[in-house]
Amino acid sequence: MLPKAKFTVKNKNLMKNFILKTFDRFKSAVSNTALIFQRELVLLLSDLGVTILLLIVPVVYPFLYSLIYYPEVVRDLPVAVVDMSQSADSRAFVRKLNATPDLDIRYECISMEEASEKFRKRENRGIILIPETYSSDLALGRQAVVSLYADMEFFLYYKAMVMGAGLVSIEEGNNIQVKRLLNAGFSERQAEVFSNPFVISGNTIANHAGGFASYGIPAALMLIIQQTLVLAIGIMAGTARERHKLGTLIPCDLRRMGTFRMVLGKAAAYFLIYAVMCFYMLGAIPAWFGYPDKAGFSELVALMVPYLLSAIFFGLSLSVFFKNRETPMLLYLFLSLPLLFLSGIIWPLSNMSPWWQVVRSIFPSSHAMLGYIKMNSLGAGIAETSHEIAMLWKLTAFYFVLACLVYKTQITKVKNLVLNAGHLNNPTVPAN
Repeated sequence: MLPKAKFTVKNKNLMKNFILKTFDRFKSAVSNTALIFQRELVLLLSDLGVTILLLIVPVVYPFLYSLIYYPEVVRDLPVAVVDMSQSADSRAFVRKLNATPDLDIRYECISMEEASEKFRKRENRGIILIPETYSSDLALGRQAVVSLYADMEFFLYYKAMVMGAGLVSIEEGNNIQVKRLLNAGFSERQAEVFSNPFVISGNTIANHAGGFASYGIPAALMLIIQQTLVLAIGIMAGTARERHKLGTLIPCDLRRMGTFRMVLGKAAAYFLIYAVMCFYMLGAIPAWFGYPDKAGFSELVALMVPYLLSAIFFGLSLSVFFKNRETPMLLYLFLSLPLLFLSGIIWPLSNMSPWWQVVRSIFPSSHAMLGYIKMNSLGAGIAETSHEIAMLWKLTAFYFVLACLVYKTQITKVKNLVLNAGHLNNPTVPAN
């Protein structure tokens, strides 16, 4: 029985030593990761350019964009009217046009030449031409044609022109039809039903005013997060190569060269900063400017956590290509506008070719923008946005592995450079 007892004690000692060594390794890994996190945070906040990019840009851009597009819709568009009819019917039509919130009948011109001259001087943004036969056409039951000339310099000018004049034309047409039916012997209720058999009741779910900012700013916020993250990570990578004496991406410190520690420590620094920024960008900005704000805290956390992680690991994976501080800016300028068009917000995904859908799917911002619009504007929950959230987690895993491979390669390169430099400085030491 004695050998068995010794064997049991020996196994217990081995297990104890294994647990202690594992705990020491874990403690050392956590400690080194915290040191890398601390060093990265200090470097970020000590670099003025990166500090502006990480702290000032996410604060200023959303506020500035919201102010530029406030109050979101074009109202009281200055318009010139050329009334060739000069009848009671045409004057009533002009009064109704001026009563709409979209149009402001600023000038009543006697000819198209006068109205065109004012248009060239930017005194009006559109022209409405009422023909000389307007009143007689209505009296004889013929179709009256009113011509619109809209300023296409800005699409919202065209929208205001068409919406204002279109609604008045529809209302005027219904009134004319009701009068004719009443004269034909129909009752008032019958005339109303015959003139307008289908009543369209619009119920705007998210963008009540049809505003441009409520449509575009939420998507822009998501893109700003990814682009500033990638740009900041790239600038830091270029700065590191300029600062380190061997031109390497990471410092020549062989004591803390763990791949996971390096990637997780750096990612934690960026995640902390942008987690705070998200409270401002996704909480304060919608509340201040009245943007749709239907997403709850749990929905935003479910979307933003994988989005931030995937964007950070995406930036770390690209950082190996940045040789100086200026290179990331070129990538930022090149990708920002295409990513906005590929998001599915401007052009529907159903009309995109399969190849472009594959291209857009590799960028975290594409899924985050759609998911955020669904949650914040349409009130979708986590289940309804499960596809976007799942894609973001997949991209997080993919870019995390890719970032680890990139930094593993860089760590190996640094070790070889340090060993070779040591061998050259001390020729008596044999090279491995």
